[in-house]
Amino acid sequence: MFIIILTTIIFVTLVVLSVWNPRTNRIRVRKSVFFTPLVFLLLFTAAITKISANQVGIVYHPFQGGIQDEVLNEGFRVKNIFSTVTKIGTTNRTAFLEVAGQTKDSIYANFMLTIVYRIEAQNAGRFFKVTGDKDITPEQLNSITKEALQSATTNFDIYGILGEDLETVRLDFTQRLSNLLMTRYHITLVSASFDDIDAGSEIERIIQDKAQAIQQIQIAEQERQRAQVEAETAIIRATADAQVIIITAEAQAEAQIILNSVTVNAINQMYLGQFDDDQDTATPEVYGYLTIQEITQTILKQLYYDTWDGTLPTVIADGSGIIINP
Repeated sequence: MFIIILTTIIFVTLVVLSVWNPRTNRIRVRKSVFFTPLVFLLLFTAAITKISANQVGIVYHPFQGGIQDEVLNEGFRVKNIFSTVTKIGTTNRTAFLEVAGQTKDSIYANFMLTIVYRIEAQNAGRFFKVTGDKDITPEQLNSITKEALQSATTNFDIYGILGEDLETVRLDFTQRLSNLLMTRYHITLVSASFDDIDAGSEIERIIQDKAQAIQQIQIAEQERQRAQVEAETAIIRATADAQVIIITAEAQAEAQIILNSVTVNAINQMYLGQFDDDQDTATPEVYGYLTIQEITQTILKQLYYDTWDGTLPTVIADGSGIIINP
């Protein structure tokens, strides 16, 4: 509209200057008057607009119902000379908010939030109709964020929000805020995060004490399990040692039995080997042979010497029971 008024003023001024002679105060047509219509070429500049990257153009036409639903995309675009174009960015926008929320147990906490949102090209016209601006105002965003946060936090107590339910609360809040932004302002929510939650020093101290108590319980449980494992290990080792001792004793006993059997057989063979077939084995002294007792003593002495390690005793006793150090 401004360019139309400006062009008209310039055209009228040029016509007057071309046909009016101020010295004679008379109208005189000059050749230059035929070039004055060229000033309307300025109107072509009003019919072309440039939409930069990541922007859309919202068209307002005073003679066609105001704001148009159709938007202008990136690049040079032709428009009606009577219309005006408002350019709105479609890139992601970030807002950092501090919003108070009430919990299920009537505790107020301050939530530090990061909200990322954008205005889609197909929704830019509807957004402009609602807000009349290129972006949502901080007051509008803070109000709708607080509404969504209150709806989410009142379903949980403060200890759950600061603990295991934190992600559940964030997802619920994100869903509620996304719905509100779209239905009221035609804005697309990209992401929402809880940067910090301040519930007061008293609540934080209680949560810290609770965490320390849980940690102590976990440490005690770990100690109990470790002691149980050590006890079970000791039982296993003791059982294994006992089995080794039993096996060793059984082997020694079997070896002793075998040795005794071999010794007895050897004594019998040596004793009987002295006699001829027609001699009486019950009377060795008649033939000058060794008795069974003499053979037994000889073999036992030989076994003793075979098993002796060469070390003499350091303490001995005589027949009367007196201990003598040799």
